[in-house]
Amino acid sequence: MDPDRLRGCLPGCERFEATAPDTFVATLRLGVAFLKSTYSGTLRVVDPKPNEAFRLAVEGGGPLGALTATGNVKLVDAVGGTYFLYDGDATVSGRVAAFGDRVIEATANRLIGLFFDCIASKVET
Repeated sequence: MDPDRLRGCLPGCERFEATAPDTFVATLRLGVAFLKSTYSGTLRVVDPKPNEAFRLAVEGGGPLGALTATGNVKLVDAVGGTYFLYDGDATVSGRVAAFGDRVIEATANRLIGLFFDCIASKVET
């Protein structure tokens, strides 16, 4: 949960700072299809169970749309390491929502994959 460590793994991150022990503000420059814009928002860690699980609540937006999302992350011990299991739901509005669920979901999965690949590489080193 160290903002300095997480900042480098968030795709398009321009700002990521803690404003309270479990609350962060972020500014990211992201694109969905051919639309790129800067988005700002808040991420809250809800119901943390250290070394086990936590929920995320995300709200943010920018000139092309807004996002409200929740996510669940669970850490599972495995042979040789730890698995991050996650799921979530998001609601997107504004111009970016016009691309439809498939494009938005593909973009979200790509960004999430980049984030977790970066985290894994930092943990391995």
